[in-house]
Amino acid sequence: MGWAPRTAPRRTRGPEHARDRREPFSRAGAVSRVHVHLRVGDERYALPVEEVRSIVDMEGLAPVLGAPSSVRGLRALDGALLPVFDLATVLGIERAEPTRIVVVDGGVGLAVDEVLDVAELPPLDEASASGRLRGTLLLDGALVGVIDLAAVLGSLETELAA
Repeated sequence: MGWAPRTAPRRTRGPEHARDRREPFSRAGAVSRVHVHLRVGDERYALPVEEVRSIVDMEGLAPVLGAPSSVRGLRALDGALLPVFDLATVLGIERAEPTRIVVVDGGVGLAVDEVLDVAELPPLDEASASGRLRGTLLLDGALVGVIDLAAVLGSLETELAA
């Protein structure tokens, strides 16, 4: 594996402002209610807010020669190099042009087209057949996939180890 996770410092602003309103998070399948809402291509996704460390611009991204297609590059952040992955490629959807990096637990960045909001989600409607989603729900007439960050990071680790 070519990258090592780092522990990012907690932000005191941004998505963390909602920390006191959310319910406890459990890896056993429960999903916190407060999520960062994202757009990747034409599709909408959400990440539990406690898995998000910060959101930064795509500027300063350096390409990594010979890296898999999911690797967008490296970005300097807080005195360390942050590996940035294309979430569209990881999820297997049509790639657009990302504008933001969502820095998540595990010390990696996920390139997304747009960060839409930080808000509560209703309970999931159903489990997802995708191994990278916890489930899906309808929100304001749009299908939203709730990302399983552990599964996404696991698939990246497998891809990089190959």
